[in-house]
Amino acid sequence: MTAGGRTLRAVIFDYGGVLRGDGREIWTAADAAASLAPGTLWARWHDIPEYRLSREGAIDGLAFRAAILRALIPVAGDAETAEAALTTLEGRLAGLPPIDSEMRALIDRLRAARRVKLGLLSNASRGFTERLRARGVASFFDDVVVSADVGLAKPDPTIFRLAAERLGVAPEACLMIDDQAQHVEGARAAGLRAHLHEPTRLRELIAWLESEGALP
Repeated sequence: MTAGGRTLRAVIFDYGGVLRGDGREIWTAADAAASLAPGTLWARWHDIPEYRLSREGAIDGLAFRAAILRALIPVAGDAETAEAALTTLEGRLAGLPPIDSEMRALIDRLRAARRVKLGLLSNASRGFTERLRARGVASFFDDVVVSADVGLAKPDPTIFRLAAERLGVAPEACLMIDDQAQHVEGARAAGLRAHLHEPTRLRELIAWLESEGALP
């Protein structure tokens, strides 16, 4: 289980976009249902200042939702249309399974092999740790780190080092799997190995984990 002489001892997964398939197509479909231009809901969710504040725990989920609505109203035309668009998106996200079936199969294989520790590291709002426990997701992992619940957020290298420390594993012995390039860069800056996840690259990831000895 080595890469350049380093033993792989832990695999850390992002949640949204990796374990749960809430990729851009979900957001684009919600845009279309609300007669908004593609990318509108994604931008008004992720590209406003309150996004980082919510992920660092500085504001709660209600304050973040209110900020999204404020950003949506100018492009949606009025508050009622903005609310309907956001509600549509929230409904589509809520209807997704807690973990995609292919990723669940990979987690099950890693757990059965018992060769590496498993972590989950997610940028999410306050209280999301408890929601992951309630959904049964947290039970698959040795440790769960949610950004707002620890006051740090990706891509800050500090949160990646924290995730490794809580697993009791040196950063260089950890692999971070994330779907956002800036988070992959943050993980590498913290000393972790990192894999940019795309659904089409799952076989590549599995083959790499097998070659490293994490999977038989």
